Amino acid sequence: MIIITNSRSISRSYGQLHGGCPEGSDIRRLGVRSLFVFLFAGVILASAASASTPGCPDCPDWNNFNAWWDRYHKAPNQGDFGSSSGSLRDQAEKSRAKTENSEISKVEYPNSEIVFRPDGGLDGCILLDARSPADYEKGHLPGARNLYWRWLRPAGTLDIDVAVPLLSSLGIEETDSIVVYGVGDDSAYLFWALEVLGHPNLARLEGDFRALNGLDLVQNAPEAEESEYTPAFRKGLLVDETMLKEGHGSPGVQIVDARPSYPDRAASRISNSMYFKTADLYSDPEAGTLKAARELERLFTGRGIDEEKVQMIYGTPEATALYFALRTMGYRATVVDGDWWQKTDYMVSSIS
Repeated sequence: MIIITNSRSISRSYGQLHGGCPEGSDIRRLGVRSLFVFLFAGVILASAASASTPGCPDCPDWNNFNAWWDRYHKAPNQGDFGSSSGSLRDQAEKSRAKTENSEISKVEYPNSEIVFRPDGGLDGCILLDARSPADYEKGHLPGARNLYWRWLRPAGTLDIDVAVPLLSSLGIEETDSIVVYGVGDDSAYLFWALEVLGHPNLARLEGDFRALNGLDLVQNAPEAEESEYTPAFRKGLLVDETMLKEGHGSPGVQIVDARPSYPDRAASRISNSMYFKTADLYSDPEAGTLKAARELERLFTGRGIDEEKVQMIYGTPEATALYFALRTMGYRATVVDGDWWQKTDYMVSSIS
């Protein structure tokens, strides 16, 4: 990559990559496809005695989870769309070439519209860089706006009252087509956070952005006029204590620990949770290229992840990486953000 220090600011659209963002008709068509995936992968959870959780109108209805999911995750206006290292680029290109040349790659992700391929176009899209301001200032994709993922969780968990003003300050409209990118799991967290806010036209750049080839990086930040971002909250994607209480022990819920550190898992974990190593999601973990659809399906099935159940994943930010992979495959995942669960009755330890 080449870093350009004195380029002009780019406000909303540019053509550094080839192609274009999906048209509205594509978005609607893909959204319908995703809806059918959710409808046919339905599950009825027998847990709560009442039809809804008192005092929490946005919490899942565990007696009629299908209807709740369709209401809060497929709103009528929703339409999902879908310094550099040469060695990292080589790894990513080899990984993609290997995947593209295999029979297994011919099956698309059920929600492929949320995976933005490097050869896709960015005309009309808004780029959000999830990295730290220091990394952003060293060089970023032209036109990208910096929304550091940690800014969204000042107290250790996603704060929607902080996220909305941040989006407004960056000039983001709820109708914008957004592509998020970053390094490692930071872009996965930003993707999930925007889903919690109900942003409809959203995708995540496939892999580590440093693995992209043939793109010039810039150091100037684009100027944007402040907006009035209006969210459409899907709070069920952000597990709170009430949801954990209702879902814990339910036959239709799987609680998944995504933390990579064994000492952390031994010291404290949610009882009856299963472990999933998120590095296994990638054909090349360093480049961050997701495995092909059939490989992911075999991986999930082999690890006991049930598509007819709801996954509550904890261990930020790795939990959001697993969330994104499950979303691409049409699973219904949620995230327990932060470590507040360690103060609940569901925390157990292997260390006496």
